[in-house]
Amino acid sequence: MADLISGPRAWWIIAVLAALAALAGVFTIQPLDRDEARYAQATAQMLETGDFIDIRFQEDARHKKPVGIYWMQAVTVGLLSDAGDRAIWAYRLPSVLGAILAALGCFWAGLRLMSREAAFAAAAMLAVSSLLAAEGGIAKTDAMLAGVTTLAMAALVQLRHGGGKRAALVFWAMLGIGVLVKGPITPMVAGLTAAALIVWERRIDWLKPLFYWPGPVLAALIVLPWLIAIELATGGNFLRGAFLEDLMPKLSSGDEGHGGWPGYHLLLLPLLSLPIVFFLVPGLHRAIGDLRSQAQADTARFLLAWLIPAWIVFELMPTKLPHYPLPVYPALALIAGLGWAHYRDAPRWTRWSSLLLGLAGTAGFAALLVLAPANFDGAVIAGVLAAAVFAVIVLGVCVELWRLRADSALILAVMAGLGGHYLLRGVIVPSLPALDLSQRAAAVVAEMTADQAASVPVYSSHTEPSLVFALGTHTRLVTFDALSDAISQAEGPVISIEDTARSGSDPVALSRLETQICARQEIAGYNYSRGEATVLIVRMHHCEPGG
Repeated sequence: MADLISGPRAWWIIAVLAALAALAGVFTIQPLDRDEARYAQATAQMLETGDFIDIRFQEDARHKKPVGIYWMQAVTVGLLSDAGDRAIWAYRLPSVLGAILAALGCFWAGLRLMSREAAFAAAAMLAVSSLLAAEGGIAKTDAMLAGVTTLAMAALVQLRHGGGKRAALVFWAMLGIGVLVKGPITPMVAGLTAAALIVWERRIDWLKPLFYWPGPVLAALIVLPWLIAIELATGGNFLRGAFLEDLMPKLSSGDEGHGGWPGYHLLLLPLLSLPIVFFLVPGLHRAIGDLRSQAQADTARFLLAWLIPAWIVFELMPTKLPHYPLPVYPALALIAGLGWAHYRDAPRWTRWSSLLLGLAGTAGFAALLVLAPANFDGAVIAGVLAAAVFAVIVLGVCVELWRLRADSALILAVMAGLGGHYLLRGVIVPSLPALDLSQRAAAVVAEMTADQAASVPVYSSHTEPSLVFALGTHTRLVTFDALSDAISQAEGPVISIEDTARSGSDPVALSRLETQICARQEIAGYNYSRGEATVLIVRMHHCEPGG
């Protein structure tokens, strides 16, 4: 392996692996409800209005997250597409870049903490891991957050090994970008790590380069111009809304129904960290043992200080979503890299424990492949075949681990990671049109209004954000009763989209929707955000103005 990963070649291999894993489904999966569609629509509105300060979804302010990811999406859409095209792949590219940066940052940190081979193994496993690659294919904040946080942590590693002012500038730049992407998370992870190390080692001298004044100034220049502008534009309401309406509910209760007990993230770890988990327990055993070694204790302390304090915070937070611990997954990968490098020497119980955890994660991923198409006719066989292919590759990993061949096991584990992403996100999900209600409805609307000279208003009781992204900012999401009222009061051509799962039983309202119809089409599908089958009825009314 040494020859394969010598020089710049290792960096390119890691970047390509991360890009390939994240790109699975980027061009073929529909805009996802609800967060991705909201982010993409808000970015599209920035491009449409030219207002790059205030963040809005239609008329509603989105004062929950800072502007960083919206600006990044606006750049890629402006360069490669157009807001009017509503091409979701262009909005996803910053997340792909974030996944690449996370994997490269992991390698950069690992080069200072362990052998080049172990650092490469860690970065390769992170690049194709379930959670990072999945977030890397979605147009929201978390992959980019992982990328800049990992680079900030890698810069801290350099500081501990004489990195000096240059590493300090990288740290402050990544801290500023992290704040602009998702507020306090990057400072929290870096701060908890530094604080844990200060208490553990009882020294602070390695942080001295961070007080080099251009660093904090750089971070301030990244964050403050927009922060001042948005506070002026909103009359001081942005920070108040971000704190009181977004952060505080997450800290005080299970916000928006996303609650969970401590241990939630640990329970999901075997699935979300695949294939890292196959080497994780030997790595943890090695790291804990290295604490007693003067030569290796620095590496172990840094990785444990990166992992444990932040993980405890994520577990104790009442609000829990699977992607929350992603900024500490690079630490898990580097610990697994230690396990890979010393796999033959690891106690048997650690190898078997990791193997069993890996098989548990494999079973979970195979279940996703089978269950994702389970409700759709003709798709179950494809899911079973995909699960079988994935299981065969993982079986090869297990065989090589049993034979103590860590090198070949790593290659197969990376193949399993890539294969799993393309089977699920590249094949299974795009083959389920029932999930793509919004774009199918948009296609029907486009066909119905093709010969209309002016834009036709659209009212919909199907209220998923992806419909607004598909049809445009002018789309009006309303209740069923408001839908019938809007149609009865309309003058000239108008489109109604009725979500039958949300329809009421008022015969008057139903009759209003069935009057003066010049086109009608039903779209059967599955609303995965609500977990229910539904039928959308698209109607065009009043084809003749005033009719």
